[in-house]
Amino acid sequence: MKLPTQPNYTPAMLAVIGEYDRFDKAVAIEIAGRINKSPRSVIAKVKSMGLDYAVQRPVRKDGSAVSRKADTVAAIAKALDMDLNDLDGLAKAPRSALIALLREIP
Repeated sequence: MKLPTQPNYTPAMLAVIGEYDRFDKAVAIEIAGRINKSPRSVIAKVKSMGLDYAVQRPVRKDGSAVSRKADTVAAIAKALDMDLNDLDGLAKAPRSALIALLREIP
């Protein structure tokens, strides 16, 4: 015999979520404080409800945006008007060297 399960989010909690028109990490933390849930739980619930959630993009310690080395190599290939396959091993170079190379290309 299976016992009925209690919903994780009550209608009152869902109403609190419904009060907001945009969702990001700061809003999730605010909602979590109001309904006694973790921010991660609130984010999961927002996504499961089909609402748009703006993901916080990672940044480096210096504040610059995180980019993949493959994207930098592709930008170098485009700047040099070369095929990307010709620069295959370049993605293994240090990020700082790739950025310096890209910066020096006219």
